Amino acid sequence: MSSDDSPRSRILAAFAAHLREHGVRPRSVGSLARELDLPEREFYRTFASMDAVEGALWSDWIDRTAVEVASGEAWQGFGARERLLTFLFALTEDALDQRSLLLLRWQPLKLVERPRWIVPLEHRYAAFLDPLIRLGMETGEIADRYLLNQAIPPLFTLHLRAVVAFHLNDESSGFERTDAFIEKSVRLAFDVLRPQAVDSAVDFARFLSSCSCRK
Repeated sequence: MSSDDSPRSRILAAFAAHLREHGVRPRSVGSLARELDLPEREFYRTFASMDAVEGALWSDWIDRTAVEVASGEAWQGFGARERLLTFLFALTEDALDQRSLLLLRWQPLKLVERPRWIVPLEHRYAAFLDPLIRLGMETGEIADRYLLNQAIPPLFTLHLRAVVAFHLNDESSGFERTDAFIEKSVRLAFDVLRPQAVDSAVDFARFLSSCSCRK
């Protein structure tokens, strides 16, 4: 989160502090504005709702991690798989600074739940994934197939949530099991998405379809 004194940064900091101290979000925009001695008009010029505040908190997490990994010297030489691994390792490392918030807000969620405050994070993650997926198609790591292309971002977003969920339940030393989960799940994803695997799956599906038509 930014350390500047803008209304946006003050609101995000106060929201996170309230959540840590009380275990729940501020009751209303009015109550949080009063905590900050900030006119409600100024609050609403920055955020439209409490969901928008929390959405910014988590989408900033994605943005901050994306900027951090892309600034590394090795980033430009990485393929799509290496970039995704680097991002997820950095994200779970950064998660340690806000683990109490994640436990409060993310751990109770079922994997397919989509509360309004998580949608901005999904949009930011999709923006991060877009050039990564295009790179994977250029390098042959990911099959370039129209129907598959539509499914990849939602699948990777679900994978991100699975990584966070695993991390929050991980009690291993140094969260080494989380690192292993990331490595193995990303390897599996790219094995499944490689052109040869996709072509084999399509060919097998066509075979099954032809068999069913003959019955």
